[in-house]
Amino acid sequence: MFGKKKEKKKKQKPEKFVSLTANGVEVTAINFSLSKDADGEPRLYVRTPDVAEALHYEHVDFELKTNNKMIRVSASFKEAKSEKHSKLYIFDIEDYHQFFI
Repeated sequence: MFGKKKEKKKKQKPEKFVSLTANGVEVTAINFSLSKDADGEPRLYVRTPDVAEALHYEHVDFELKTNNKMIRVSASFKEAKSEKHSKLYIFDIEDYHQFFI
């Protein structure tokens, strides 16, 4: 008559962006994403509200912190695009490490 009692799943808190540093310098970022382009090459996309001087180097070491993990990415600059209300920086990923806090 009565079925087994189902266990309740714990709700996970959404992951929140804490900070982004590029070569040790704090960067104000709107978005930070890792994905592959049409050719299958891994790319890093960093969107900022204004020009970020710390991203204007040939090679950049990023450290992204969220409330439950830290991501370290070594990347080389590919291109930058100016959009209506933001700047988009595109990098080729050379090395990637993810640590859970």
